Amino acid sequence: MRIHLAGALRAWRGFLKEYAIVVLGVLTALALDQAVESAHDRRLGREARDAIHQELQDDLDRAAYRAQQGACNERRLKEIETLLSKWDSDDAFAPGLKIGFPGDVGLSDQRWQANLATGRFSEESAEEQADQAGLYTLIHVMDMIENKEIDYWTQLRTLELGSRSLSLQSKPMIAEALSQARAEGEALKGLSAVLESILGRRQAGRPALRPRPYPAAVSGSTCGPMRERG
Repeated sequence: MRIHLAGALRAWRGFLKEYAIVVLGVLTALALDQAVESAHDRRLGREARDAIHQELQDDLDRAAYRAQQGACNERRLKEIETLLSKWDSDDAFAPGLKIGFPGDVGLSDQRWQANLATGRFSEESAEEQADQAGLYTLIHVMDMIENKEIDYWTQLRTLELGSRSLSLQSKPMIAEALSQARAEGEALKGLSAVLESILGRRQAGRPALRPRPYPAAVSGSTCGPMRERG
């Protein structure tokens, strides 16, 4: 009996040893897999944050470029206002005016939208989520205003045709476009200052950002003369 019992105990000890080795191996494999997955998630999170920070930098550069055009835009709008005040006949002004473009280059949210679509946004801290949501809400408002401003400046550019090609009946419409273009410009000026101020402060792991020179010149600037001297 003792011999059988001793053999059974040795068999159980061997089984338990092998079982422990298997369990330890499985647990080790699961831990390694979880560590690899966590490292992968952290890498994706860093890449997403870096992409968003770059997008915010690009938007800041574009907003700063538009703000730099503000003085030229205001001067052009005053010139148009003077032109309208003297428009009382078909011969008021000849074609060939160059009204120009206000300098809007569009703001982007593609990387942030991609972050939302992949679910990475929900994995970020509450502070980061609030920071990004607030910034992109501001960017969306600014982009909407820029689109409206472009529409008003498009109406103002009909003056380039000259008074003979336009009817005096269109003068109130152009005057309204002038007023709206000025209002949108003032709104962009204020919001651009807010965006630059917010991005200039480090927050929620986001580095402080400063506007850089916009790399591409936008043709048709309002900084040139409205009519070439001949």
